[in-house]
Amino acid sequence: MLSRLAQNLFWAGRYIERAESTARLINATSLLLMDMPRAATFDWRALVEIVGADDLFAQRYPDDSEASVMRFLVADRLHPSSIASCLAVARENLRSARDLVPREVWEDINGLHLFIADEGPHVESRLARSRVMEQVVRNARHMAGMIDSGMSRDAAYDMFMLGLQLERADMTTRIIDVRSADLLVDEQSDLRPYQTVQWISVLKSLSAFQMYRRHVRVRVTGPGVVRFLLTDSAFPRSVRFCLNGAAERLTRLPTAAGCVATVDSTLEVLDDADLGTLAGYRLSEFLDRMQIELNTINDTIHQRYFQQ
Repeated sequence: MLSRLAQNLFWAGRYIERAESTARLINATSLLLMDMPRAATFDWRALVEIVGADDLFAQRYPDDSEASVMRFLVADRLHPSSIASCLAVARENLRSARDLVPREVWEDINGLHLFIADEGPHVESRLARSRVMEQVVRNARHMAGMIDSGMSRDAAYDMFMLGLQLERADMTTRIIDVRSADLLVDEQSDLRPYQTVQWISVLKSLSAFQMYRRHVRVRVTGPGVVRFLLTDSAFPRSVRFCLNGAAERLTRLPTAAGCVATVDSTLEVLDDADLGTLAGYRLSEFLDRMQIELNTINDTIHQRYFQQ
């Protein structure tokens, strides 16, 4: 497969996953507000921190209001990681590789791109926002299903899944990093009982709440959530599962030893962490390290397969 097509599929996987993850995050956050006391003040800018676009947001929007953050994350085409931008880039990448993916995947990405262009500007309304985000997630899941059931297990499939799994691991670390902090600006003692609600929201941001309850079988706690989302080997959005999947994809590609070694090194960092003692600043520092490791994997893949 040509390196150009491999790169197109890799980034199509990343951008589709990024759009879906952002939609899940927005929906879970909006639902969180329904469970919080009316007096609670919510820091909407925390969502901007998750996608690492603080500086761009500050340049383009004069306030940190809910409406500004929603426009920035969903419909702002000058923000490269907005849902609209992600879908536009994924669509362009898949257009170049249409012969390598099932026809339904192209139809889905094209339809979703047009849908978000029409409906994205209306997400300031929470009711409309929920409907739009659910549509993004539903279509992304349908594309994933078509890739899984209708695409040959060849190098094209491996490249698409490699991009998807790296993006998923990255988004998981970002969501844990920002959302594990207290999302409430007002730290009054009467809000402490709602910490469990916030941790549940972290799980729901990654569609992990039901599987956490099934496998962990204890009440939701901060350390339990962090451990599950980082190290569970069976949950598809945990960092360990994604890294194992990326390593499996790479072993099927030619001359991938250097890339596999980089993934193995990242798994060693995860294995060596004493997650039971990580909290506050130390947890954030560890997650920053994991994001650097994931970027190194991404760079290694680019150097090996795309710079030709």
